[in-house]
Amino acid sequence: MRFAGTKNLLRWNMAALFACAACLWVGCSESSEKPLFPEDEISEEMELKLSGWKVDSLDTEKLVVRVSPTKGWLDSLVIDSLALPGSSALYLAADDDLVDPALGEKLVPGTVISTKDTNQFSIVALDSYNRIAGVWLVVWKLPETPKSSDSKVASSGDARSSSSETADSAGSSETDSSSDSSAGTSSGSSSDSSSGESGTSGGSSESAGGDSSSSEENVSSSSEVAQPQAVKLADLSVDGGTVTVEGSKVYVEMPYGSDLSSIQLIPLDTTNNLIRPVEMEFEGADGNVGTYSVVAGVQLPGSDFSARNDFWATTSDAMAEEGRATVAYVTNYRFKAEENLSENGESLSLSSKIVTCGWGVSNAIIDGSWKLAGGFYFVGAYSGSDAKNIYDVDYSSGTPSTDESYIAKDMTFGKSFTARPTAFEIKYSYNHVTNSSSDYPQKSLVYVMLVGENGKVVATGAFSDNASTDMAERKVQLSYGADPFGLLSGGYAVAEGLTLGTGDEDVISIHVMFASSAYAHVVAGGTAGNSGKYRGGENSSLTLDDFKLIY
Repeated sequence: MRFAGTKNLLRWNMAALFACAACLWVGCSESSEKPLFPEDEISEEMELKLSGWKVDSLDTEKLVVRVSPTKGWLDSLVIDSLALPGSSALYLAADDDLVDPALGEKLVPGTVISTKDTNQFSIVALDSYNRIAGVWLVVWKLPETPKSSDSKVASSGDARSSSSETADSAGSSETDSSSDSSAGTSSGSSSDSSSGESGTSGGSSESAGGDSSSSEENVSSSSEVAQPQAVKLADLSVDGGTVTVEGSKVYVEMPYGSDLSSIQLIPLDTTNNLIRPVEMEFEGADGNVGTYSVVAGVQLPGSDFSARNDFWATTSDAMAEEGRATVAYVTNYRFKAEENLSENGESLSLSSKIVTCGWGVSNAIIDGSWKLAGGFYFVGAYSGSDAKNIYDVDYSSGTPSTDESYIAKDMTFGKSFTARPTAFEIKYSYNHVTNSSSDYPQKSLVYVMLVGENGKVVATGAFSDNASTDMAERKVQLSYGADPFGLLSGGYAVAEGLTLGTGDEDVISIHVMFASSAYAHVVAGGTAGNSGKYRGGENSSLTLDDFKLIY
């Protein structure tokens, strides 16, 4: 919505301020050709759009904007856009001074302002010299609450000029409101007035034109404020997803790829950012209205493991594909293994297998031909194409290397994800086969990492088993801003360049790994009798049944 006013009005009494400045600095000399600080050219148009709210009226003289929710009461409003070309910046006021307020947070698209405990907030505009060019007051009606007869609900009338108290942008620092203000969310009012009292700020009726509005100009008192009807929990639904109520939590599950920052719950006609929990009021089955924490999430495709899914990557296809290399047009090297992921109809099994390298028609064995590779199933992609890439990830020509092969080099970890789960559950079993390495003992590995921009790890959760486990369900809490398992420092298959964040960063991707051998992404071995170099136990296996993210 565009607000258009006269140029001198939208300069917000700048002339008066500059006149004062001129008097102080040049003694109000009539010979002064221009003020020390020239007047900025402020745009005649202001743009203000609010999510879920509409602008009812705009008073360009008193600089008051009245707003109301488009349908049903909302505990917050979100600034979609706010601009006044010509001003250098717009801020929330951190106090209730309407002339020289302290600056709070900078107002940008997405700023959320609570409407639960106050009925107003102030917008402070600075000019290019970082002077206060003006202060707008935004007010709304609070819903009526069923309390005792002497309870007062704040009116959304003009807080600068009401039937009992008047003030304006040039002379008053008091406003009329019954609710306490929060400095973090609004400029609020520090002046409380009971139902039988009125307060007057000294001289405010004489300032800025001296307009003291009558009760006709003011919006109706609390007795006329309509009580919004709370939506029943049982009536909640969402297109394309499901709504589940668990105690005081409302969980909205959407398909993978949905925009969780713009979810519309039916029958509400507004959208909400439900990536992080949002408090809303609904009517429960007992008829009482209560506050519920509402959050949205998604499940990963193919996480029931009834069959392979392209959302997930595996090294098994490369293991199953024989690789060949020819050197000097004579020696023909062959790299052989077998697939190490099997589909069981309702589950998937990963196993650690041997990959060999031989030469010639008879596929004779060369020194260092036995290496052990783990079975991996992970969110991301794998670029290796055959067993040659498993045995020697960097092989290009000549005799294949008998050194360790770091196959995680060909793994791309993670896919797009914005939700913030609190835990994960997995149904699985594990078959343990001991190896002889003390540095890299055989154990399984399951982990989830939530990752933000610039490689910041937002949350981690992981476990491993070093003994066989029958089919069981396990729940692992995600630690935000912490890495208790040591995923980033333990030598596991993780993306390069990750560093631990604070846990408050926005999530942009999810990394999930299932491995039959935690260290066998480094494919290692030796000649006969040197299996002690294996970083895992041959034929160790991990079976996956169901995986679920918890919100």
